[in-house]
Amino acid sequence: MQYFSDASYDSDTGEDENEQEPIYSQREMDYMEIEKLLECRGPPLVIEYCNKIGVVALRWAVLNPNRTKPESVLDPLAVHSWNSFWKKQPIYKESLFDREDWNAIGEFALTLCVACGFSNPSQFHVQNVMLQLLGFVNFKYPK
Repeated sequence: MQYFSDASYDSDTGEDENEQEPIYSQREMDYMEIEKLLECRGPPLVIEYCNKIGVVALRWAVLNPNRTKPESVLDPLAVHSWNSFWKKQPIYKESLFDREDWNAIGEFALTLCVACGFSNPSQFHVQNVMLQLLGFVNFKYPK
């Protein structure tokens, strides 16, 4: 076996030592960001269950390409509240969600999007994430 000193190493040949593979995948980094978000801030009280569904489900709520309709996850009065919120109209007091709830859910959804690498998500994307989050529990037929 021969000994070669570093002085005889030709940097033009072989792999470049400066190009290292990333230690974590994008998915793992997203999970870490979501965990930090949950530790530092957490979800609003109205969707507090998001603390328990796990980072995998929360990330999927952001990345899921399927469009969710309000009617598929909310009861009719909450759908009316949803539509009124986005049209900046008054919301019935009997609804499950008021304007503050929608603002809090939207802010949390936006923060999740940013944690998953969407620096400037569209309003449509944030709305879909909100509905995905609401779809984790039964708001369509509340007891």
